[in-house]
Amino acid sequence: MSTIQTRADQMLDENGFLGVPRETFEAGGRAQFVRLMQHGLLPESRVLEIGCGCLRVAYWLTRFLDSGCYAGIEPAHRRVELGRRHLFAPGELEAKSPRFDHNAEFATGVFETQFDYFLAGSIWTHCSKAHIRTMLEGFLRWTPPGGIFLTSYLPAESPEQDYMGGTWVGTSHESDVPGVIRHSLAWIEAECALRGLSLEELPGLDCDSQLWLRIERRSA
Repeated sequence: MSTIQTRADQMLDENGFLGVPRETFEAGGRAQFVRLMQHGLLPESRVLEIGCGCLRVAYWLTRFLDSGCYAGIEPAHRRVELGRRHLFAPGELEAKSPRFDHNAEFATGVFETQFDYFLAGSIWTHCSKAHIRTMLEGFLRWTPPGGIFLTSYLPAESPEQDYMGGTWVGTSHESDVPGVIRHSLAWIEAECALRGLSLEELPGLDCDSQLWLRIERRSA
């Protein structure tokens, strides 16, 4: 059976850039799965992936999690369909019953489910501060005390780098133009503090040269 990287190469050869680097497709997806496990992921954990794209992380998560425990939000509907077609054998997804929604506001209440983990890999490197606030509010509403949000970002090193725009930057369901943005860690800390959330910047860069944050709902 072909590896995920081989399947991804075929998918990208046929369809072009799908929002994630070809060279780290397999390693990047696996690394996010491992990161979740390092923070306590269990087969019965419920996970919401924000910006699941062409399913490079879902490939690992759906195999590990119990049926019905994975959900993904991705406005670029076509990317999800390509991932389903290229990365999974017939019947694999049906057996695990993942759920997907394609809203572009990253509204996490669409599933009406409490999740143990939120995951957003390389999403805060493209989205506006309003989007981040929406995700934090959703995290507060749709996780139990002790819930964990793992998200990657690029830190702004000056006020000029701190993105203040109101739109998504980079390829999407509406754009073929690549791009990344940065956010101030101090701003993220302030938004978390407003909601009573703890924040920790994790050490080291990932294979896509991004830093990761762990946000947690404090136990009651």
